[in-house]
Amino acid sequence: MSDPARAMSKEDAFAELLELQSSDVIRLEGFGSPAGVSLDGWDGTELAAGNVAGVVVRYLASGTATFGEPSAPGAPDRLDPRNALALVRLCQWLSGTYNVVELYHLGIAGGGVDHQGRPRTDCHGQGRAVDLVGVKGVAEDGAEWILTVHDDWGTVSTAATPGGAWPAGTGPATSYRLDDEAADPFVQDFWRALYEFIATEWQDRSAGPDGLDTPTAIGERSFVMHPDHPATAPGTAHGREAHHNHLHMQIGVTGTEA
Repeated sequence: MSDPARAMSKEDAFAELLELQSSDVIRLEGFGSPAGVSLDGWDGTELAAGNVAGVVVRYLASGTATFGEPSAPGAPDRLDPRNALALVRLCQWLSGTYNVVELYHLGIAGGGVDHQGRPRTDCHGQGRAVDLVGVKGVAEDGAEWILTVHDDWGTVSTAATPGGAWPAGTGPATSYRLDDEAADPFVQDFWRALYEFIATEWQDRSAGPDGLDTPTAIGERSFVMHPDHPATAPGTAHGREAHHNHLHMQIGVTGTEA
């Protein structure tokens, strides 16, 4: 694997995507360019709706596995090639490490409008961000398992998060709640490993390239947003409270990137 996606130019990321397409790992919809790409469903041998490097991508509006159904499979469109490459790498890792077969999200594709109906030009609108809800995997015995941020992390009650939330007044003094001795070891290890992978490909310590620095640990300040993030902003779209049901990761700055 080459440099982290966040540290690459759009041109280099696009070139790597073309190499992956030539190797039958992915398919691009149309020709694409360094300015933007759309992924197509491809299972390695033939077209397969929503399949990205072995993992079927689906929107899950409820943000939980307890109610609602995932959307029909859909490979995301209008992506910055760096974000597309990071997503492909993530899907490869999830498939190869945990036999994940589906990825659920609350937003990946670029475009859209803001709450005032204007074209969205932040990291999401520019196709540079992912809001990851959870995954479905298959165990060695064939049994399916599903983990979501909401159900298996962000609302889990522990000694640090009684009732499933950080107490009022906690401020930035957070840590990884699933380090609790009562936590399921597989679930604990999965979210920690996933966070580390995300923090090596998407922005972590800064909005710059970040290079190959050791990724932050859960509970430290990072551009990766999650239920145990030290930033707190109740009642807004920011901070850990707004990310109790998904992981937010981005390439580049949060606002408009030239």
